[in-house]
Amino acid sequence: MRAALALVMLAGFFVLAVVLFAGLGGLALTLFQRDDVEGGLILSALALVLGGPPLVAMAVAVWSSPKPSGSALTRATHPELWRHVDELARIAGTRGPDDIRLVSEPNAGVWERHGTRYLELGLPFVAGMSIGELRSVLAHELGHYGGGHTKVSAFTYRAKLALGLGAGRFDTTGVLYAWARLYALVAASESRKHEQFADEVSVAAAGREATTRSLLRTGPLGEAWADYLRWYVSLAVIAGRTPPLLEGFRAYLDHPRRVHQLREIEPLLAAQEPSSVFDSHPPIRERVATIARLFPSYGVAEAVDERSAWSLLDGTSSDAVASLIEVQGPPITWEELAPLTGPLLVRRYADGLRHAGRVSKIGDTLGAVLTALEQGRLHDLTGRPVDASLTPEAVHDAAVDAVTELLGCMVADQLVSANRAVLELNWGGLFVLRMADGAAVYPDDLVAPAVRDANRVPEVRSWLHALGVNGL
Repeated sequence: MRAALALVMLAGFFVLAVVLFAGLGGLALTLFQRDDVEGGLILSALALVLGGPPLVAMAVAVWSSPKPSGSALTRATHPELWRHVDELARIAGTRGPDDIRLVSEPNAGVWERHGTRYLELGLPFVAGMSIGELRSVLAHELGHYGGGHTKVSAFTYRAKLALGLGAGRFDTTGVLYAWARLYALVAASESRKHEQFADEVSVAAAGREATTRSLLRTGPLGEAWADYLRWYVSLAVIAGRTPPLLEGFRAYLDHPRRVHQLREIEPLLAAQEPSSVFDSHPPIRERVATIARLFPSYGVAEAVDERSAWSLLDGTSSDAVASLIEVQGPPITWEELAPLTGPLLVRRYADGLRHAGRVSKIGDTLGAVLTALEQGRLHDLTGRPVDASLTPEAVHDAAVDAVTELLGCMVADQLVSANRAVLELNWGGLFVLRMADGAAVYPDDLVAPAVRDANRVPEVRSWLHALGVNGL
């Protein structure tokens, strides 16, 4: 019913545009024929203003369609991945994809074009999930094929594009924006039904436990991927060199601290995920609750293939991964990369905290920042959150994490600049500062107590002073 309503709304939108354009244009022509040039010009302008934008947007959308991107994972190069996909397609009772692509985003999706089915798999998912978890992701996407959702989504893609273009680029009255929002509301409701259907297929094909775990895993893997790009891949971009990127992300995920962090934030991200009536997907917490209600476990533990899905990327060339992440340059090891460009990266983020200190009138020195923390002015350094839906606890946690990272960079920058330490790679967080006597110092761990507890600032000052940090 909602799908039909969305179709009627979309059709009505463009029918109205045609009627306005043709009607006003016809009246304008009549006035021109009667030598009423001024009236004809006014009606012509109205026709262009009211009817032209949606017609232009519709024409652009009709000729637009998604195009394959990423790196192709063929049957010849990745037979084990295709074996899982074919098996799950048979279980789901649908035809599988014709083309599988590896993309850099932490996501998975399916679509069709001219009868060809495409499946896009995010590298973070394949690298960071178990085979059992990835099978549930694959089954979910195959469920969209089986439910006929990809045919609807092709239409929805063009509809959203047309309405978005009309409301964004050509809307002079605000009417197109209001109509686009109303259409998005109806279409999102239908899309959420599709997601529940695909989740049910995922449970039937891959199991309740694997499906639940994969849903909870998606958010942390997205956070991990963003952090890996920010702190580690950026080293390669700065240097114009290419380290082993896949192996780097695997090392990042396998570090004991990262394993603990990702498990710890799973329930937090699910609980804090914002929701809106315009969302095409229900929040993860709602999807997990729905699965638990529809598919009770009855106390029976399910077997989940715990082997790493990482092995399914065997056959993926390092050049293909570098191209996905947009890294270029001759090869280099991670161990060589850290001291080469690490100082530039920590200087960049240290300067970010110095700028925040100047803007907030706190001061741009390490001593000034520590004094502000001692006075309980942590949030003066970070400002107000952009996302108003975040809880005060989430805002505080984000501020603690951000200032800890930046303050650690400020300490590292000062010690490296003074030739008191060199930077070494640390997959567990930021860098290791190797002091002249060989001692290892972890800057984020060093400053974290002062950021979390104002009473511990004097203690952290003493530690920093002992390391030879000045200006405290």
